[in-house]
Amino acid sequence: MGTFITKNAGEALRTAGALSTVGLAFVLALVIGFWFGTVVDGWLGTKPAFTIVFFFCGLAAGILNVYRIVSHAYPRQAAGAAPTAPSAGMPKASDGPDDRELHVDDR
Repeated sequence: MGTFITKNAGEALRTAGALSTVGLAFVLALVIGFWFGTVVDGWLGTKPAFTIVFFFCGLAAGILNVYRIVSHAYPRQAAGAAPTAPSAGMPKASDGPDDRELHVDDR
């Protein structure tokens, strides 16, 4: 007997997985920028100059990463459109009704 996950719960889990990488992507971009600046300063002997420059480049890259991840998880909607669940880049399973869209015929 398996565990069944509804389509909406599966999409929510995929979105949570995508958004869980936000912090790591941001910090990693900062650390790589700082490290690269330190290495370049060591080669050229210009101690704080390139460290500061590449730190801010890493900061910009981190902000861009966060923006890309969040905008991919929560795409923009047209004005007046009904809100939809985030898809996290996954194709839509089907156009059939999910558990909230089932209707009982009036007899």
